[in-house]
Amino acid sequence: MARKKAAEEQGPGIVVLYTSLMILLLAFFILLNCISKVEEAKVEAAFQSLMGTFGFQAGGASAVSLNLAKKTTTLSQPINPVDQDYLALRGLAKEKGLWGEVKLLRSDTVKTVAIPAALLFTPDSTSLSPEGKEFLTQVAAVIADREYPITLNGHTDDAAPEEAGGRNNWRLSAERALAVLLFLTERGVKPGRLAAFGLAGYKPLVPNTNPHYRRLNNRVEMVMDARDTSQYLLPEVQRDRKLDFRGFSFDLLGEK
Repeated sequence: MARKKAAEEQGPGIVVLYTSLMILLLAFFILLNCISKVEEAKVEAAFQSLMGTFGFQAGGASAVSLNLAKKTTTLSQPINPVDQDYLALRGLAKEKGLWGEVKLLRSDTVKTVAIPAALLFTPDSTSLSPEGKEFLTQVAAVIADREYPITLNGHTDDAAPEEAGGRNNWRLSAERALAVLLFLTERGVKPGRLAAFGLAGYKPLVPNTNPHYRRLNNRVEMVMDARDTSQYLLPEVQRDRKLDFRGFSFDLLGEK
């Protein structure tokens, strides 16, 4: 009898707590959608912090509510191939213990995977390391069967390269991006999908204030643009190359 009475007394409180949590989670994800670009690791850390504030920890009865909360925020299987591959690369980074080192950035239209140069290359060079080749081989296995374009942007920190021979940061960043491009094509990615650019140290992820931040800024970013990938879901013969406007039809590409 006492147990039943205690449960009845706790019931309304649990409902109020769960409702408050759902409202906060909704506000949290609305705020994320308002940000132009977010980092996956920071999103997950903020989510875990919010859940911890409400006392939802692993184990016990709270774990059930935690699982329910996670289910409400889990993305359904995306149709867009860019989103599918982005989620696969996110899982790869976690599986390899590179979560936080390989930066995953996303906005509404662009998905970016920032891979540190320390993982990809031998020190102060443009030669891929064995670890870099292993990681890129797995990346290629994810993206090889697609058609969407990918831009590879090489970045450095703001310090002059230590390697002799007069190579500046522009050339170093460009050659690293090109090295990644060539390796991906060797692993089956179509060359026409890829473009490589060197941006030197002019677009840092974080301020160059300590060795760890400099390490993060030396990177190659793989940028996947999802603004218009619907065309890649249709066979070539189904793509309409004509524009209809007020009863007039215009051939956009002309006859071959």
